[in-house]
Amino acid sequence: MLTPPSDLISRIVNRIDLGDLPIDEALALAVDAFGDDPCFALPRKSRRIFEESGPETEVILLGTTPFSRILISEVDSRVKITAAVDDFRAGKNEHFEGLPIITSEEWIRRASQGGNIIAVSGCRYDRSRRFFRQMAREKSLVHLNFEQAIRLFGIHPAKDHRIDDWGPAIAARFPEFHNLQTRLSDDYSRFTLSSVLLSQLTCNPEWLLNAARIYCTLYFRSGLFVPGSQERFVDCGASIGESTAALLDATDGRFDRIWMIEPDRYNSDTLRNFIKGISAIDQPQRVILHSCALGEVEEEIPFAHQGGHGGHLLQGTSTDAGVASVKVRRLDDLLDEPPTFIKMDIEGAELSALRGAAGTIHAAHPRMAISAYHRPTDLVDLTRAVDQLSEGYRIGLRHHTEERWDTCLYFY
Repeated sequence: MLTPPSDLISRIVNRIDLGDLPIDEALALAVDAFGDDPCFALPRKSRRIFEESGPETEVILLGTTPFSRILISEVDSRVKITAAVDDFRAGKNEHFEGLPIITSEEWIRRASQGGNIIAVSGCRYDRSRRFFRQMAREKSLVHLNFEQAIRLFGIHPAKDHRIDDWGPAIAARFPEFHNLQTRLSDDYSRFTLSSVLLSQLTCNPEWLLNAARIYCTLYFRSGLFVPGSQERFVDCGASIGESTAALLDATDGRFDRIWMIEPDRYNSDTLRNFIKGISAIDQPQRVILHSCALGEVEEEIPFAHQGGHGGHLLQGTSTDAGVASVKVRRLDDLLDEPPTFIKMDIEGAELSALRGAAGTIHAAHPRMAISAYHRPTDLVDLTRAVDQLSEGYRIGLRHHTEERWDTCLYFY
């Protein structure tokens, strides 16, 4: 007896009982299912509540986290967010973005009374996601993860492109994603691509978790190539120095030149102190800090200075106190020697930065690790851009965290 298609789609969504179904076939079926119904992966009860209640739908956020904060800023008047759950902060007369903080017991009490309540998890990591998911399952409460909420509430395109729903782009440009699959250099890269796309289409992080590698493997422990002792390394998006520190760990402190490029003003002192630590051993001119952003033309653009990893260029004006303009420079104009390795993690500006490095990439053919998770089409757009700049690259793909961020393309 043939398995009904709807049952097979349900098993793909939940990533269970798939038998010997190849992952590429599961991906193709998920693309078709999205084309038929973009909300195919969402719990039916949540869809019914939102369809019936619309902007009167009550949402309780699970976790006082950055993702919960993003959801508040994105949801506008689509739903009514009434509280945030945090058992450690509840009862202390604290608020989260103006919302009362309640306990998980209070969430259960409210939701168990019926009505139009949907709980949305703002948790980034697997352990906390599972905690709330199990609680909702045991009490039969309506519960969505972050990706499901973005899709159900129609937040597309998002104000913050880094949390956009990839589903429409994957479905519209699936032939290009399929072509990338054929370009990838190894089986694990192909498995990773299918897993990333299935996770985005089904809103199920289980697909991603089964392909993910641990964070400390990012850039220099991909298994695709080994860094050398004489690297001339360009750290685009140097942040607080993590990537350069990882290179030094991988090479036992050996290198030729390092250019650190970071526009966020709150990271400047941290990076200068980091460079002093390196310079205590090596000649200081071997490590250079450029306090600018990267792009394909020189200009000044508003930048959200947040410190750490969160700073990013803005496309419009903002009254936020943390926003101030930064200079945008072409990488071709910053380097005084040909690099051997370029890393880019610059919050969605990678495509423009690659174009501003066209001469360097064409002439030096450096190995590159390029973040490909900030925009829904990064995987195909960045690959096409590199193909246009220099021929002969092999392409690898790895995902390096347990969340939606840190998918990395490797060109070598």
